[in-house]
Amino acid sequence: MKYPVLWAASALVAVTAISGFATARQERSAPGVSLARDVVAAASAFETYTRGAGTISAAFKNGGGVAQALATGAAYQADQLDAGMVAYGAIAALQETAFIDGVRQAARNTPPDVLIARLTENPESVIEIDGVGAAASRAQAALLQRATPLGVTGRAVKQSAYDIQHQDWSKDPIADSAGRLARVKAMSAALFVPGDEDGGRLILSATAPRDDNGSPGFGGSAEGGAAFTPVTVRAAALAALAVLGAAGDDDVARLDTVMHEKKSGFCMKMAKLNLYQCLAVAGPHYEDVFCLGQHALIDTAQCVTDAAGGARVPTASPMMTAAPRRAPGLFIPVGGTGPEVAAMSPVPGN
Repeated sequence: MKYPVLWAASALVAVTAISGFATARQERSAPGVSLARDVVAAASAFETYTRGAGTISAAFKNGGGVAQALATGAAYQADQLDAGMVAYGAIAALQETAFIDGVRQAARNTPPDVLIARLTENPESVIEIDGVGAAASRAQAALLQRATPLGVTGRAVKQSAYDIQHQDWSKDPIADSAGRLARVKAMSAALFVPGDEDGGRLILSATAPRDDNGSPGFGGSAEGGAAFTPVTVRAAALAALAVLGAAGDDDVARLDTVMHEKKSGFCMKMAKLNLYQCLAVAGPHYEDVFCLGQHALIDTAQCVTDAAGGARVPTASPMMTAAPRRAPGLFIPVGGTGPEVAAMSPVPGN
């Protein structure tokens, strides 16, 4: 089944949840495109994980709180999160009307079947479409806005691993450490399935207002290629395929090259592997806190940041410089090099 993505100029779009996904409904008729269930689920997995893990509190009071935070921070499947970056970026790219117009023009200049095959087999060919720079810029900003709070939280949690050592409970040995590691691995193998409430949050997040000043927000000039990375290019290619009607359930088998990027996928898997290795040797609770901050949060945030073409994981959230307003364009219904393993050092590290 395909899940409709509607773009709206002045028409009001309402969102209702059906069977774990959201269906967009317009009060007045408007054209639209569709995304496959798996694509939407991946985007929702990315949004849900980064939102939840990005709000983990570093004020740990006991081992139970550490275990709960670890469960939240480790709760993603690496391949799905990698695909989720592309899907999430594509939803953002679909808000760029100039790009949508460019895709339509490309389909008039080239037989649609030929264009679809070209984008599917070689996602980088999307750079030939007018407006792709702005679309890639939207995808880049959308991903960086998810990575930033995750990285900030990770650094706070990592620092907490040192700060809590004056509390006696933090030095107590972790109960059932082998079972705890097995549970983390099981959570890391489970695919995320969106619930009824996830669709609306995905829409609001991925179609957030752009910052016309060009700093951290959607938009900014990218026609020169500053926003072009293998992941943002794939996000734009997926968006183009959606406009062409080639990103539905019947097309999923052909979307693997578009949905996955080798370097970013390797980065996600290495972050997981490093987390497992860290947890395997952790003794007291404060070492679990370190593993959570460094490998579950900071490493993952850096994977997203690298995929989007950003710099190092920031230490503070960016200031919002533009007042929120309704985002134009499409509304979706809800639908590397891996980091080295870090060991906890005697003194806090950056």
